[in-house]
Parts: sequence; C-alpha cells; structure tokens
Amino acid sequence: MTIAWLCAGLFFLGFLSIAEEVVEPFAVAMDTAASAMLFAITGPAMTRVMWMATLLGDARVAIVATLAAALVLAVWGHPRRAGSVIILMSVGTALSEGVKYLIERPRPFASLIAIPGSASFPSGHAMAGIVLAGTLTLMLIVSRAPRITRVAGSLVILAVGLLVGVSRVYLGVHYFSDVLASWCLGATLVGLWAAAVLTWGRAVPLDPDVRPPSGSMWWRWALTVVAPVAVIAMLIADAGITPLR
Repeated sequence: MTIAWLCAGLFFLGFLSIAEEVVEPFAVAMDTAASAMLFAITGPAMTRVMWMATLLGDARVAIVATLAAALVLAVWGHPRRAGSVIILMSVGTALSEGVKYLIERPRPFASLIAIPGSASFPSGHAMAGIVLAGTLTLMLIVSRAPRITRVAGSLVILAVGLLVGVSRVYLGVHYFSDVLASWCLGATLVGLWAAAVLTWGRAVPLDPDVRPPSGSMWWRWALTVVAPVAVIAMLIADAGITPLR
C-alpha cells in the first residue's frame, strides 16, 4: 500500500517537472535525443509496425479494446474489475484533454502522418496505452494464473502499452516529453487506483479470490475469443482511414 502511494506521488512529480519545462517554454534535450535515436532506425517495415502500434491508442480502437477487456472480465465473474477498466480509461482521457487545453503546446513540424489538430502535450495515445496496460497488468499479477503466464503476460502487455507512446514520437506527431509526461500521468492514475483499493479494500479489482460464476462455460470462452477478434478487426479497419504519407 505504501509503495503504491509512493509511486503515484513520484510519477505525479515527474509529470509536473516535465510540464514546467514545456510551459516555460524551454527546449527539452531529451526530445532531440529521442527523435534522433528513432530516426536512426527509420525504415518501411519499422514505420508499418509503429503505424499499427499508434492505432492501438486511436480513440476508436481504444474504445473497442477497453470494452472488450471489460467484457471478458465481466463474463468471468469480475464485474468490478470491468468497471475499473472503463472508469480509469474515461478519467485518463478527460485528464489528457484537460491538460491539452491548459498548455496548448504546438505539434512538431515534421511527421510521417497527418498532424492532428489537437495540442501536443500530453499524448492522448500514450495515456490510453499506459492506463489500459497498467490496469490489466496489475489485475494479471494478482490473478491465480500460473506464474509464467503472469510474468510473460505482464511484460507483453506493458511492452505494447509503451510501444503506443514510442510510436507517436517515431511518427513525428509528438515530442518525447509529451509521451513521457503521459506515462507519468497515466502511471499516477493507476497508482492512485491501486493505492485506494489497498487502503480501503472496498473495490474488488485486485482481489485474487473472486471466482467465475457457476454455469455453462462455452459462452464465456466464445466471448473471450470474440473480444480480441473485434479489437483486431477494428484495428484493421482503422488502418485504412488515415494512410501513411
């Protein structure tokens, strides 16, 4: 519980320190360094990978992914976990949009895709990626799944969540400081949620003893398969809406 509160506070301080540099505004050296590093690995194949990764944070795909995750959790007997996912993603989106309105940082001038019309700081895509990945990772860690599943699954989920943010810098629609600030703010939100659950013990999302309801299992497995298929279908459909330059 102490670690959760401490992490939430430290991540928020990290967000504030980055925001202060942006508001001043002073050039952040890590923006230039990060852009140079990603430019060094630029190529057609890598661009396609980053393009698909960035679509995972797109509003349409993120909504489908959130609802799919919530549906799977609900049908396996975790309605409060499902509600937590939806609430955290909604709050994260509201926070991101609110900060964008307050700071109004211009977007980078050069990009590989069409530059969005919204402000640059923070990255909504990176925020969505880290909030969803962080929430699902915590739920997986405290689950009754085998250790190898929990470890490997957590690493994969976090890697995908972070890749969404990295893709925004690679494609040139965000500065690295935008993405890093989003990660800090998103981690703050997830940390506060975990700390609140551990402190008051009223929300069940982190309770490993919740069991699936009794009854037929086939429809639960069917929905478990349909949910990721729906996300993939939305991802493929969305890929054709805004083509790469």
